[in-house]
Amino acid sequence: MLTIASGDTVLVETQDAHCGTITSSDVVYATLSDVLERIGGANPVTGPIAIDGVLPGDLLAIEVLDVIGAPVTGFGYMNTTSTLHPSFDAETTMCRRNGEVVEIPTHRGPVRVPYHPFVGTLGVARADAAVASFLQGSDILGNVDLPELCQGCTVVLRANVAGGMLSLGDAHLAQGDAEIHRSAVETQADVTLRITNLGADAMAYPGLPQINTPETLGSVAPGPGHLEDLVRAAYDDLAARMRDDYGFTLPEAYRLLGAVGTVRIGQVVPPVYSAIAKIDRRYLVCG
Repeated sequence: MLTIASGDTVLVETQDAHCGTITSSDVVYATLSDVLERIGGANPVTGPIAIDGVLPGDLLAIEVLDVIGAPVTGFGYMNTTSTLHPSFDAETTMCRRNGEVVEIPTHRGPVRVPYHPFVGTLGVARADAAVASFLQGSDILGNVDLPELCQGCTVVLRANVAGGMLSLGDAHLAQGDAEIHRSAVETQADVTLRITNLGADAMAYPGLPQINTPETLGSVAPGPGHLEDLVRAAYDDLAARMRDDYGFTLPEAYRLLGAVGTVRIGQVVPPVYSAIAKIDRRYLVCG
């Protein structure tokens, strides 16, 4: 465990979702059970990081100052398994980072997609019991696989235990919405954070974790739950924030969200699902 002062900056080294065991296309995991049997776990996180003086109920602002994907290996990887489609063979595809692009191999040659490194799993400790790092929850955040969790964002979470006990990992070089392939471009990463104790009442926090930027407000609804319910919950939380911090009535907030709100789905990978509802801050200024 590492203990830091509120406002300190820390560099966190994270491992990829398969604990660094995938170094070539020859290393293949057919199922999650295969992963657990061979390496004893999945989706490792680095931590916990305790913030001195944090009490249960305090709000933590976790600023993501930098995410460097594949700092040592220079590559990520994707997994294909028969859980996607019964006709698929299990295989590993190595995806090299080349500057600001990531190369996805195909039989026609590499397809170059934008390099967008982000943290797939970030969360605080639960109050009652430990939770597996590949799970999630509105009280911890956890494994939500949202590309918004990248350089320039600020995650706001309410601490459940003294110190907050923050952990993170499961970085990606790139990922499409919903992680529909059941695998993003998985990678190790170096993540620079600044963590600040805001106290208990610094801002509206109706109940869901937040991912905010200078341009947007975002409320995250992690699973478990039906995707429709998660989208509704994220919008409900965001509307309450617009009421409490910006002075709109709830009907006004819902009308604005109905006009300009956006939703991104982080995962549709049973048993984990996630959604973030967002609004640009420019629409919160009247006149």
